[in-house]
Amino acid sequence: MAFKFNESRNRDAEVREKRRISTDEVLKKVDNLPTLPLVAMKVGQMVHDPGVTATEIAKTMAEDPSLSAKVLKLVNSPYYAIPGGVSDVQRAISFIGFNTLHQVVLSVSVLDALKTPKGSSFDAKGLWTHSLAVGSCAEVLAEHIKFKQSGACFTAGLLHDVGKIALAKAAPKLFGGALDDAKQNGKCMSDAEKDIGLPSHDKIGSRLAKRWKFPYELALPIEHHHATHRNSVRNELAPSLMSLVDIVSVADEMARVFQLGDSGSPAPDHHDTKALERLGLTSISVDTIYSELMRKLEVSKSFLDLLDAA
Repeated sequence: MAFKFNESRNRDAEVREKRRISTDEVLKKVDNLPTLPLVAMKVGQMVHDPGVTATEIAKTMAEDPSLSAKVLKLVNSPYYAIPGGVSDVQRAISFIGFNTLHQVVLSVSVLDALKTPKGSSFDAKGLWTHSLAVGSCAEVLAEHIKFKQSGACFTAGLLHDVGKIALAKAAPKLFGGALDDAKQNGKCMSDAEKDIGLPSHDKIGSRLAKRWKFPYELALPIEHHHATHRNSVRNELAPSLMSLVDIVSVADEMARVFQLGDSGSPAPDHHDTKALERLGLTSISVDTIYSELMRKLEVSKSFLDLLDAA
């Protein structure tokens, strides 16, 4: 019996070792994913410098004509609804401001960096549709409870699952196995990823957010949107940041309940009433929010056009 016990223990250790190596390899591949354009990184630094002008940011954006064109396309979309439209970045800034411009630049850059190549076995459109729904819902929630950073909530929601896209690119077979496991056995993606030996998508997303130098209001929801119930998280974050993370977390759940897009995880059969209460909401509020969400989602679809752009 002792021999069999040791044999079993050695086999378990071998499995853990293989998983550790697999995780290391996955992380290495994630780290080798394309970085964000240099111009996007520069803009991120400039918008936080009080001495920088709109003219200087526009001049920096001009160094990357492709990025600038995509940013202007979004700024001129129904989502921003700028009267008469704008033809240059400097004028766009006068309407949307530095922070929103930075969020648009990041959104465009991430969509490009994590674009799934044609012919790939993983269709990212369903996941990005879910992410767009989460962003739209997060913005509606923020407006509903009068949270000031509604634009940041949209972008944080749009980018909250970047870790899944990264895993699909870095380890397509393993991630495909996790997707199958989640669908067949009713598991959430975090559990399915863990069971197959992958690092969780929120940890991968957090790793990318740090590498890409995301601001806190975008990086923290990516890292913690599945951990808002933990006291360690709630005690660590400032109240405004915790509210933002809560908003994205609730928006993620609502998008799954309403089955908007495909996150990979099963749809919950009810809303988390405790999470709603933390935001001062009730289940009755959800009906009103749903109607507003569908209107917002309709004008937000221009973000998905970037997935099909050449």
